[in-house]
Amino acid sequence: MKLFILCFLVTINVLAKVGDFTLASEKTLYIVDGDSISMQMRIAGIDTPEMRQKCRKTQFKIVDCGQLSKDYLKQALQELPGELLIKPIAIDHYDRVLVKVYKGDVNVGRLMVENGMAFSYKNTYRQAEDTAKLEKLGFWNFYTPPIQPYKWRKINRR
Repeated sequence: MKLFILCFLVTINVLAKVGDFTLASEKTLYIVDGDSISMQMRIAGIDTPEMRQKCRKTQFKIVDCGQLSKDYLKQALQELPGELLIKPIAIDHYDRVLVKVYKGDVNVGRLMVENGMAFSYKNTYRQAEDTAKLEKLGFWNFYTPPIQPYKWRKINRR
């Protein structure tokens, strides 16, 4: 919870420096209670497996790769030294605020791709993804790595 509050405060501070921006919909906001809102943000340049997206870690062990990716992000934000910086860069087509996230000097999105815990979105971190695959890091060391999240979402639309 402390990390969430810190992220939210940093985001508000960053957004105040950037200036006003508008959203086409309130869907980006999460209403916490009568006087509290949270904002949905997406790390730019990466795509991670969805929650409940399964992959095969070993021949006989199926895991939730979305949960693994989420846990990796939480751990990275807690353990990397330095201040947390969230830089809004755009609004995506789902009205989420696209952000770059840094902890100290580390670009967290790039770090996730470099360690095989995220896919490069389009070609943003393609070279880092190729290196992670070659070195069999993170998901790329699994018996069956996850399929690309956009393909999984297409198959699992409700």
